[in-house]
Amino acid sequence: MRNNWHSIREYEVLRAMILSGTTISAAKRLGISQSAVSRSLASLESRLGNSLFVRSGGRLIPTAEAVHLNKNLDTLFQALAGIEGRDENADKEKVLRIGAPPTMAHRFLHSRVVAFMQAQPQYRVLFEICDSDALLLRIAEERLDIGVSDLLSRHAGVKMTPFRRSKMVCLLPEKSPLTQLDVISPAQLKDVPLIAPIKRHSLRGHVDRMFSRAGITPRIAAEAATVVTIVELVRAGLGVAFINPFPIALSEPEGVCFRPVDPEIEYRTCFLTPVGAAMGAGTRSFMRFVRRGGRDDPWSQPIT
Repeated sequence: MRNNWHSIREYEVLRAMILSGTTISAAKRLGISQSAVSRSLASLESRLGNSLFVRSGGRLIPTAEAVHLNKNLDTLFQALAGIEGRDENADKEKVLRIGAPPTMAHRFLHSRVVAFMQAQPQYRVLFEICDSDALLLRIAEERLDIGVSDLLSRHAGVKMTPFRRSKMVCLLPEKSPLTQLDVISPAQLKDVPLIAPIKRHSLRGHVDRMFSRAGITPRIAAEAATVVTIVELVRAGLGVAFINPFPIALSEPEGVCFRPVDPEIEYRTCFLTPVGAAMGAGTRSFMRFVRRGGRDDPWSQPIT
């Protein structure tokens, strides 16, 4: 029995490490010493015969084996909570904590939050709007129950479940002569002002790589932090832009036109949930509402 309880402590350390990424943070989370965290991890790796973390940029990144093991531990920790007479998901069932970047929040998700609250009044909703990097961190640390985003980067503590796909489009002022073209490529924009996402935006990498592969240096007229702002700058005739059309196209913005892009670049809008926590009923219900709320448009399709 003693060895079994030692194993449970090791599993607790594993879950804390996946969420926090450092032995210091994991130790604070569990209320034990940093050396105890290190010893538990070493013992678990020795017993399993697998490396569970690799060091990268000052953080310990879980291996595929660690993520798989952690997922299988959900049932164990739910059972332990039941034995102790507590429901480890009870608080999350009363409050549903949702997060999204600004464009996704304002142009799509807000209507789904309204519909969910009307149909499920027993839940109190916390709706947080933050940038993509902050969203990943909040999900991984279980400060949010679910997020919705098309971000391209990943985090070992975050599970991504795609529910919508779309392809990059070129956004043009409706009076631009480029609207006569059926498809837009970087070569056609050599001297055309470009409205680009700021460098930390998840879309920026794709735009930069697309121009680089075409051997063209774009003429960047402005950079903006949100797609909503990019749309307004294009509408004003200040340049063209490359964007993910979902969810902007749902609102059918006036004064701008969408054109397909060559080469094609696909985006996937995903649900983000914590790897280290069992999914609550409220989260599952909200996911169903979001899926039902994605009406058809010419530029994106649901993933079933």
